[in-house]
Amino acid sequence: MAKEYSHIGKPVGTEGIFVGTEGSEIQLASATGGLYQSGTAVTASAAELNIMDGVTASAAEINLIDGSVAGTAVASKALVLGANKNVDVLAVADLKLGAAAGTSVTSTAAELNLLDGSVTGTAVASKALVLGTNKNVDVLAVADLKLGAGAGTSVTSTAAELNILDGVTMTATQINLLTQGVEAGYKIARGTAAVDAASKDIVTGLATVVGVVASMVGDPSLTHMYSSATVGDQAGAPAAGSIRIKSWKPTATGDVTPTAASSPFGNVAWIAIGT
Repeated sequence: MAKEYSHIGKPVGTEGIFVGTEGSEIQLASATGGLYQSGTAVTASAAELNIMDGVTASAAEINLIDGSVAGTAVASKALVLGANKNVDVLAVADLKLGAAAGTSVTSTAAELNLLDGSVTGTAVASKALVLGTNKNVDVLAVADLKLGAGAGTSVTSTAAELNILDGVTMTATQINLLTQGVEAGYKIARGTAAVDAASKDIVTGLATVVGVVASMVGDPSLTHMYSSATVGDQAGAPAAGSIRIKSWKPTATGDVTPTAASSPFGNVAWIAIGT
């Protein structure tokens, strides 16, 4: 119940309307005007006080704002975003992105950090590979290169073997001409023989030879005019997988009848076909 009385020595006036127990009462009016609680002036306006109308938060919950810093995560305090909706560092147990309930990011920090330092179109050691604008990348070192759909097919050629194609201007059709005339199951061997006799057997590396051609390397001479080659019987004359190169010269001046060549001999290039 409100009543009017005065207390000598009160710092806010000596008379007015007081509600409550003396010493902790609310002074509703004084000789100087204003609202006081236990001798302390209440400076908030009615509009400011009305902000609390409908507030259900407890004092502890409201105090979570005390100490918050905009844009900085403060332990045990409410999070207030910065001017750019930013915050410095957050430690979260489950990061979710997207609308509504969002989708959990299951990548670890270490996995996400693989993107840090990646360069578009450039392979960076121990970093995620990001292709360039043309789906390109500069250099890759791979232990097993596979091409094609699905699991792909391993490229078994070495870098040195693949580099043989460097500078080749022929089309696929032209390259395929190189294999024409050799039936399936047959192979080609070639070499250069250092001839030191009028008849010389050469091991080709084939199991059996079915055809051979030979040509002198360099210019003919009176002692070695040309050479021929034969596959023989492949059963000792010459042995299987070998060819026999025969070298020839004119019989005499004015007589071109071929006879066995003699030293000095020239080298002979040969190409053999077989299995």
